[in-house]
Amino acid sequence: MENEKLTDINEVCRALGCTSRTLRFYEEKGIIKSTKSPNKSRRQYNDMQIKEIKDVLVLRSLGLPVAKIKMLKSSSRPLADLIAERKAELIATIASKSKEYNLLCEALATIEDGGSIFENKKKNPIVADKRRLDIVKHITECFSNEYYDLIYDKFSDMLKEYISLAAFKRVICDTLEPIGKFIEVEKITRDEDLNNVYYSYLKHEKLGLYIKTVFHKEQINGFWLNYYHYKGEK
Repeated sequence: MENEKLTDINEVCRALGCTSRTLRFYEEKGIIKSTKSPNKSRRQYNDMQIKEIKDVLVLRSLGLPVAKIKMLKSSSRPLADLIAERKAELIATIASKSKEYNLLCEALATIEDGGSIFENKKKNPIVADKRRLDIVKHITECFSNEYYDLIYDKFSDMLKEYISLAAFKRVICDTLEPIGKFIEVEKITRDEDLNNVYYSYLKHEKLGLYIKTVFHKEQINGFWLNYYHYKGEK
């Protein structure tokens, strides 16, 4: 169309916060198009092409690779399927990285205790497990009685740098608000694969709350709150 409005590649990049190199790469891969004007040496884009670029940038921000975006454009496969696949990939990655992080904590604790990470035998594993379990029982009781300062005292220096006591209390209050009053502690378990990770399950009126505690020696190096469903909840 002769009167079609065209926007220069540099203007598009400024407006969308991307680089001309990125747009050229996407065009080479066939997921966007440009319009070539005989009077202009640089790429230009009409309104429809700019919309396509915006769509691609959104999909890339969600972590979808170029190959899957190209598949989406060339097939009738639902977008929800591709996003679900990407979500599953991220969950697997998070689980893997979480396990790697916990193993690193264990390795560091072993080295600082004078042990060797290359030996199969661990130093007093039963004693270490009992000490950690006692701490978990203590912080679980503190949590159910709202003694959050005592829990925070068990945090490692690294964890305290990450979150202040005031912020820690705000997170707890925001987490507890929608699930009602505390009923009872359902159980406390240790992770089957990682002996420095424990879970406390607390029943509340509307929903269960579990606490994931990760140790470095006898200090808490990770503390997560999440919900779970239990039989008989309202």
